[in-house]
Amino acid sequence: MRCASTKPSGRLADRFGARWLMGLGMTLVALSLLLFARLDANATFWSILPGLLVGGLGMAVTMAPTTATAMASVPVDKAGVGSAVINSARQIGGSTGIAVMGALFATELTVGPTDPRYPGQFVAGYHLALHVAAAVALAGAIVAVLTVRRLPHAEAHEMAEPVATTTRAD
Repeated sequence: MRCASTKPSGRLADRFGARWLMGLGMTLVALSLLLFARLDANATFWSILPGLLVGGLGMAVTMAPTTATAMASVPVDKAGVGSAVINSARQIGGSTGIAVMGALFATELTVGPTDPRYPGQFVAGYHLALHVAAAVALAGAIVAVLTVRRLPHAEAHEMAEPVATTTRAD
């Protein structure tokens, strides 16, 4: 599948293939989550910035090739349905990820916010959730590299055939 794009990620996908960009992008996302997991309650903007930059780059490198590859596997006449499925999967995946991270985070909290032990437990839950999320992102990178293949754009199986018209002799 060729993106023929003027965007950097499109040009890179044309040159190296989408699976490598998806793998690289997800690896960068995993790295950003690990950078965030190094933060504590005293983190400053400057300690947060590297994770933001690496994560932003990772998402930029991942999303365009992922969408292009998924849409290339859908017949042209089903592009609207394919796009809806991709967007729904992203929404469900994001919501599920947040719910799982929240549940992992909550397993570390045994005291209320006014307890002096709360900040330590809060940070411990935060670190646990981010480490698990980084592992999932890295697994996603491995799956992308091992399973995504370059496909020619799927054409409609049966393009709309012209309706046969019959003329009646009156």
